[in-house]
Amino acid sequence: MTLKIKVCGITNKKELEKIQKLDVDYMGFINVERSKRYISIEKLEDLQKSLNDKDKSVLVIEPENPYEAISKANMTKIRHLQLHSLTCPDVRYILWASQYYCNIKSLDITKVVGLVSNEKISPQKQKEIEHNALFASNILFDYKKDGLTGGTGSKIPLKTVIKACEIVKNKHSNTNVTLSGGLDYDYLSEIKDNLHNFDCIDINSGVEDSPGHKNIKKIKEIVKLIKE
Repeated sequence: MTLKIKVCGITNKKELEKIQKLDVDYMGFINVERSKRYISIEKLEDLQKSLNDKDKSVLVIEPENPYEAISKANMTKIRHLQLHSLTCPDVRYILWASQYYCNIKSLDITKVVGLVSNEKISPQKQKEIEHNALFASNILFDYKKDGLTGGTGSKIPLKTVIKACEIVKNKHSNTNVTLSGGLDYDYLSEIKDNLHNFDCIDINSGVEDSPGHKNIKKIKEIVKLIKE
């Protein structure tokens, strides 16, 4: 299977229109207020009007509860949700409740799991990964700093994240795994022989000139590296 590419943290229409012409599989829009790439629901809805294939949209959120997640899915009509919060039981509830209270069919959930640089995956972390792998359709591994995931620009040690990926696949082989955390062309070139462990890569800060402003040339280089 060809490795998929997600470009996350898109904030403006001009760049969106250029990115969607490239061979990328998903485009992420961050509705998390602490993020430097935050956009409001209103702005997100406006950007969606310029998107040719709306099923490529990923709504990145950090909801306080499952109801907020379902509400934002309903407001935006985006079926791919990336959750930087909530527990495994919350994910189960969202999937159950979405059958009755969500106007989107086939809600697709990516659960973010944070890993740290010196982490030898503990039994507790392994349990967290395994539980989420049973219900989320995708696990995104990102660098965790000060208890939070996303926006750090830091890389997870390759050995650690490959081990985490193995835990997911051993628990539920159909659950996809996304690698995130400061990915840029040089690093992806360096670890290219190991990328077969993952189903998708999430690129953000590594293809920017400044937070929220994508460098299209850098994205093209990564697309060529991965897809050609």
